[in-house]
Amino acid sequence: MDTLSTAKKTSGKKFWDYAPLIFTGFYLLPTIFNVSNLSANNIVMTFAFYIVFILLYVKAMDCENSNVTKLFVVMLLVCFSATFYTSGTSTLFGFIAYIAGSSYSYKQRIFAALAVIVSVIGAAYAADVHNVKYFFAGSLILCGALFAFGIAGQKERLHKKREQESANQLEQLAAIAERERIARDLHDILGHSLSSIALKAELANKLNQGERYAQANNEIAQVADLARQLLSDVRNAVSDLKQLNLVSQIAQLEQRLIEQGFSVKVNANLSTLPAKVEGFAGLIIKEAVTNLLRHSSTKNCAINIDQTVQQLLITVIDYVPCNTLKAGNGLNGIKERAEQLKGSAKFTCGDTFTLNVMLPITDKDLQ
Repeated sequence: MDTLSTAKKTSGKKFWDYAPLIFTGFYLLPTIFNVSNLSANNIVMTFAFYIVFILLYVKAMDCENSNVTKLFVVMLLVCFSATFYTSGTSTLFGFIAYIAGSSYSYKQRIFAALAVIVSVIGAAYAADVHNVKYFFAGSLILCGALFAFGIAGQKERLHKKREQESANQLEQLAAIAERERIARDLHDILGHSLSSIALKAELANKLNQGERYAQANNEIAQVADLARQLLSDVRNAVSDLKQLNLVSQIAQLEQRLIEQGFSVKVNANLSTLPAKVEGFAGLIIKEAVTNLLRHSSTKNCAINIDQTVQQLLITVIDYVPCNTLKAGNGLNGIKERAEQLKGSAKFTCGDTFTLNVMLPITDKDLQ
């Protein structure tokens, strides 16, 4: 199926595709005004050709462009033949011109227009129409106007089709990006823990073979602890995927710290953020809180989030003396996420351990 027929199908049936048929009633006016002077056969044939034309027109409007040529030719023949019974066919030729304008490509359209003009001239002279000049004038003016409307209608359908295709492509790209993000997040959550579980399970097996049962049982217990922690992390990750609102996530994480006996101060100055920034910020803060839960000895911390016009600033402070810093998977993951958004993450030691993250929010790629 070609582009034009696809556009025609995607546009669907509309009222305005068929409403203009009311003007085909002008075809009947010569017969109505002169009915007393016409034979019954003439009247019957006039109405018969009219009904056939309407049926052909409706079918052509709902037809694939690859098949419309047959209907186009038959409609020309119907109008040509009907001209022997009434001069009202000057109206119907215009509707054939509309089909030509709305259904064909540029080159095909030229030949179709010539076919209509030749048919009008041929019908007028073959049927010896009275007032040929009026017949020509009425037919050609109406054909030109409806031909132009047909072209405009085709352009509108193609434009809507392209808009729909663009919207579908954006939706597909968004879905792909979201799947990649989820896959990356699950990899970050599962990778380290599963590696540790595998190593400890192998070690426990070797210790068991060496009859060092106490050490083997200790490793097995650690595997169980890691598995429980991993299950908790996965549940939290799924919860975060279901609820990406950053304010809600911060409130949940604050409650989680409090439940674990932490003294925490949270200060969040937030307004609307790009979806990508909000998603990454939530994951960074979650990882920072997980780091606090695992490593903070004082259970005294603060989380500050400040949003400016150009950037989002995240500061997490653990009030514990810090002499040396060895970044693990958690802190490295935070740094990698920040850098993915062209931001930065810095860790400082001293009287406290401080995490400073900067995420830009004005980059066009984030909108």
